[in-house]
Amino acid sequence: DDDDDDDDAGATEAAQRAFAALSEAYEVLSDADARRTYDAYGMDGVRAGRELGARGKTTEEMRIEYERRRAKETKEAAEARLNHSGTYVFGFSAAHLMEESIARRRAAFTNNPGLDLTSVSLQNSMEIPLSEEDAVYTVTQGTTRGGRGAGNFILGWRRAFSPLTSLDVSAQTGQTSAVTATVTRQLTTHTTGAVSHNYIAQQGFGLQLMLQRQLFAQTRGHLTWNVGPVSSMSTGATHAFGKNAVKCDFSVGLAASGLNGHFIRQMDENRVYRVGWKLGTAGAELDVGATKQVDEDTALGASIVVSLRGLSLRFRVNRQGQRFVVPILLTPMVTWRKSLLAFTLPPIAIALLRHFVARPIMNRYIRKRQLAAREKNKRTILVAMREAHSATKMIAETADKKARAARERGGLVIESAVFGAFDPRRNTVKDAPIIPNFRTWSPSLQSPNANSTEEGSPDAPKPAASPPPYVDVTRALQFMVDNDTLDLYENVAMCDLLGFCDPCPGEDKHLRVRYRYRRALHEVTVKADAMVSLPSADHRLPEKLQTIDPRV
Repeated sequence: DDDDDDDDAGATEAAQRAFAALSEAYEVLSDADARRTYDAYGMDGVRAGRELGARGKTTEEMRIEYERRRAKETKEAAEARLNHSGTYVFGFSAAHLMEESIARRRAAFTNNPGLDLTSVSLQNSMEIPLSEEDAVYTVTQGTTRGGRGAGNFILGWRRAFSPLTSLDVSAQTGQTSAVTATVTRQLTTHTTGAVSHNYIAQQGFGLQLMLQRQLFAQTRGHLTWNVGPVSSMSTGATHAFGKNAVKCDFSVGLAASGLNGHFIRQMDENRVYRVGWKLGTAGAELDVGATKQVDEDTALGASIVVSLRGLSLRFRVNRQGQRFVVPILLTPMVTWRKSLLAFTLPPIAIALLRHFVARPIMNRYIRKRQLAAREKNKRTILVAMREAHSATKMIAETADKKARAARERGGLVIESAVFGAFDPRRNTVKDAPIIPNFRTWSPSLQSPNANSTEEGSPDAPKPAASPPPYVDVTRALQFMVDNDTLDLYENVAMCDLLGFCDPCPGEDKHLRVRYRYRRALHEVTVKADAMVSLPSADHRLPEKLQTIDPRV
């Protein structure tokens, strides 16, 4: 009986295996994607859940991605709980270095050859959420100039009654004592209105009416009417077009009237040029400068300011909500010659310092951080690159076959493609490698059995060299070509594509593809996860960089 039971169990197990095999075969035959996967990888590929053009992440990659996302969320949550920002202005004067008459008068008081600190202005604000609807905030203000100073402290409460209505109540004490209550309401889809009541000590009650409206798709206008204690009215608009934006405001009041605004030009993703102007009863000012985004949290800026007070050079640093401004008065006497020098010499000096001092220092700092991160993640990177290399070997035969057929008919042939961290500037040399100092990598270049021999013994292998911060994806992209076209869609993680990996976690990555279409050489470089479509006439290299295909 025991033998019969064993035979029945064996027969049942065999039947289950046969049924599973039939089920797998049916799934492959009934699913076009599964059939293509089977043709490329075999049943092992189907069972592993592979898809053409995509791969699964390793456990280590998912762990690193999770930790990076969690750290970012923790940082954002901490900033949301305590929203702190500040502006710090330190005014200096270098007029004694530019004007001999000022230097002589100054010599009677001090012989210090450095800059004179003329003014300091500070403002700090902090917002603490109490709930989803309520938040309290504080603002501290202080300024000193010429040995005299003043300051204010503001305590406020903000409540959102609904997505359309909010109330803001604040009290101020210090140089000026006041109480303000403001109700803001979304009137229509494109219009927002606000009514502000205030009481200022020794001045009385006041009322301010504000209206903002989206005039056109790229244009927004506003109107503000201050009924009292000091009456005024202002209106203006902001318009964006392409990489440009312009703002212009006009105000009329008992205290001051005038016209002010600015023009902004986005030169690239990191650089912005700005021209600002003010013209009114309080004076005139022209501010010309630029701002550069150094990293995600830091921006540096500089500008030349010409006003009735003189010529000034203004530096700005923005760092995680903290804004530092350093205006330096060059001369209080404005002439056209001095203005010309002010608009030419400082920009030239800044450009030279940036090119020969700041950029090398920053590059060395970034390089040091990159090397440290790569060394820390070397084991994970090696695992990912070995997996990408294995996936590439799996599709190599199919990719090479596609390339030969496309080369014969003059179709889309991927000559070379690289994904990772490299200099994204365009190649300008004929027959240059796909990227500077390009080198191929394979697992055979790593020292095998690195841990199999005791450290310090004569037969101990050398430590495995760090792989390059990029991966060769030539065959991976050729494999994805279909009917002489290749489309990679925006926000699709390139690191997850078959034959790809993340060779440098945490660094900016690009994809560069050099390909032939109709025998002509093309090249394109895009940021990671950006959209790219091949072929395109915009990618064609100039005639001086074209080469004859030696394999035709």
